[in-house]
Amino acid sequence: MLEIAPFNQIKLLFVDVSEEIENKNLKKFISTTFILNNLTLNKNDFLYINFITEINKYQILIFPKQFKYMVFQIFEHLYIDKDSNNYDLYLTNSFFCLYKNGKFYYSQNLESKVIVEDLISYLNKIFSIKIDNYKFIDEFYQKELEKEYLDSNGKNIIKNFNIKNNYSFKIYLFYLFLIFSFCVAIFENRLEDAQKENQEMNIKNNFEEIKKEHLFNSFSISFKAIFQIFMKYNFDLESFEYKENRLKIVFSSTIKANIYSFFNEIKEKLISQEITYLEKEELYKVVVYVRQFK
Repeated sequence: MLEIAPFNQIKLLFVDVSEEIENKNLKKFISTTFILNNLTLNKNDFLYINFITEINKYQILIFPKQFKYMVFQIFEHLYIDKDSNNYDLYLTNSFFCLYKNGKFYYSQNLESKVIVEDLISYLNKIFSIKIDNYKFIDEFYQKELEKEYLDSNGKNIIKNFNIKNNYSFKIYLFYLFLIFSFCVAIFENRLEDAQKENQEMNIKNNFEEIKKEHLFNSFSISFKAIFQIFMKYNFDLESFEYKENRLKIVFSSTIKANIYSFFNEIKEKLISQEITYLEKEELYKVVVYVRQFK
């Protein structure tokens, strides 16, 4: 097994959320994120996720499983036998990473040289923090830190969050596949009925008109658009139905404000909504109808 994954082997993905996702819903959230971003996860990929509290974002890092650690972890060695309650910035020619309380917290690539003071000012403003220390790491020093890290006894084994290994993820994907297959079957049946009707009526001159009438609008476009908004609020989806260019969505949430924020974002397509408070479960159940998203 290779030891440390270099920066060019690590893919970074950032996802905006309204709040931290509960652990029980995290795998569903991550799987939906991959679907909406047209990403696939290989069973040999290592997946690491971290919630960035200050900016309400999830950072997702993906790298080949043959690596045991990420290059971002080599700075942990600098905190061995030492407590830290700081925000520390480490800067290289290709990336920077932020450490919070002695642990890797955030990273981003650098496409060009930056002025350190400007970067610190930017991070302080975006994160609403104060970076206490920073250090520039050249290529030689980085290799030295990598060796010291591998030789140390304080290496942090990170958890592989690869959703491909989770059975519930497979069930969730199967559920999405059933929805999509159901919609395709409806379309094919309608198209077949239309073709039979055309044959019986033998109306060749109206072919283009009938073709427009039975034109298939991609369900996946509607599905993606509504879920890009839906997933921000960490709702629990109960059902999702598509019929006659309308979407019926049934979901629940413990936060009423998030429900109204969701309504506001889809107000141009909103047909109707219904909210019911379930006292025993202490949550709100919502049924909404929306026009097709395009």
